[in-house]
Amino acid sequence: MTRILLLTKNIDNEDNFEKQLRQLGNEVFTSISLIEWILSDRVPDSFLSMYHQVIFSETIDTKLVAALVSTLKRHALILLRKTDEQLNETQTLEWQELGLTDWIKCCPTLETLRDQLTCDQTGLVTTEVSPVHPKKNLTISSLPLSASEERLLTILYQHQTDVTSRENLCREMWGKQKTNSTMSQLSTLVSKLKQKLEEVGLNGEIIETSWGQGYRLSEQAYQQLYMKEH
Repeated sequence: MTRILLLTKNIDNEDNFEKQLRQLGNEVFTSISLIEWILSDRVPDSFLSMYHQVIFSETIDTKLVAALVSTLKRHALILLRKTDEQLNETQTLEWQELGLTDWIKCCPTLETLRDQLTCDQTGLVTTEVSPVHPKKNLTISSLPLSASEERLLTILYQHQTDVTSRENLCREMWGKQKTNSTMSQLSTLVSKLKQKLEEVGLNGEIIETSWGQGYRLSEQAYQQLYMKEH
């Protein structure tokens, strides 16, 4: 049996959806008050560990969902957004980078909801993470990065831990304004860079996605990297 935490701003809005979830054999807890508790980090880990999935209602605004995802992604949870909004490729990549697992339509058929929840559930893997001691002073130029990856890391490093907008990153990377194409390239490049930095021993989030703003190098990553002055 799957235990689902349904976060909403209006419990009455969720009557039909919650009924569908229960018809599929899920145990559902619907809450308004937990939203603020999660944002202020007052929900015990032992409570969240009882759940497999968290669904964010369409009654919660986008910025608030982004903040909740950012807080909850450190837990072994599948994070789902209930919405009828059609997202383009760039928006989809941005949400995935932030930590959202998938989307559910507001009024799905029972069969569609069943198949989607089952599919998402198979992706949940609970692992025990061993502490990793950060390596000190990894020189950016010595890392096994492509020219584009090294350039992006250098730009983020030079901005230290300040958020750099996607518009500015596109201009600094390719010398042109933001387009759907450059935004997609940037998202792909960020994902590849994160993976390579993890492989060389950096731990923590490394590159943080700030919803609607851009990217920044985490404080932990910044302290582990070093750039030689020419």
